[in-house]
Amino acid sequence: YFLTKGAIGKETASWVCIVAAAPLAAAGFFRYNGLTFEQFVWAFIKSQILCAGPRVFRSENLYCKILSEKEKNIYD
Repeated sequence: YFLTKGAIGKETASWVCIVAAAPLAAAGFFRYNGLTFEQFVWAFIKSQILCAGPRVFRSENLYCKILSEKEKNIYD
C-alpha cells in the first residue's frame, strides 16, 4: 500500500491490496476431504507432477477367464 499509494492513489492502492489479499484469506477457510489448503496443494503437485508416471490400462476379461478354467476342468 505504502509503495503504490503515491503512484496510483490511495483508493486504488487499497483496492489492489484487498484483491491481492482475498485469495490468501480464502485459503485459510479452505477444506477438502479434511485437508488444509497447503496439504491439498502438496498432494495435488505430488499426484499430478512428481509421481505422475505413464498409466497403462489393461483390461481383464473375467468371463473369458472363468470359461477357460471350466473348460480345463471338463477335460481333466
